[in-house]
Amino acid sequence: MRVLALLLRVWPVILIFLALAGCAGMTSPQPKFAFHSFSYDGWAGYDNWEATADLLEYSYGDQYRMVRRKVEPPRTRLNPQSGVGGFMPVGEFLYVKWRVKATGEIVDDRVDLRPLLPKDMTKHELTFVIEGRQLYVYLVTPTPKGVKDPPILKTYLSWFNVTYEIYPINTREGVDP
Repeated sequence: MRVLALLLRVWPVILIFLALAGCAGMTSPQPKFAFHSFSYDGWAGYDNWEATADLLEYSYGDQYRMVRRKVEPPRTRLNPQSGVGGFMPVGEFLYVKWRVKATGEIVDDRVDLRPLLPKDMTKHELTFVIEGRQLYVYLVTPTPKGVKDPPILKTYLSWFNVTYEIYPINTREGVDP
């Protein structure tokens, strides 16, 4: 009987706690997840920027450690090729820092991806190309195309799939989200 009386007194408190916890979870922003990939390839024969730039740091969002890297001594640059794919958070930004080999100048750029990416990133890929002081960001769709079908962009991935430059010029404007 005492247990029942205690439960009746405590039950409203438990309900209030659960309701408040549920409301708190709904108001805090949660990262979007999708099965997609992030990659870059600066090697010759691919996107070919490795000969003119040293990659120093990159971050595709800040929710997943597999898509963030920073050069640490004794290394002087990052590998010019990397990729990760799977069910992972969709990054809200892309940050890239590099050194222009010809001048030694350090350049960095941070791109807000929120207005540039589709609502559903499933089976899409995000990649970038460095050309001098300019960063180019591309969205590769899962839609196949012929190797010689236009457009052929700065990334070799555009040879095989419909690809949009989304930074510095957004060629995706007007395309379904």
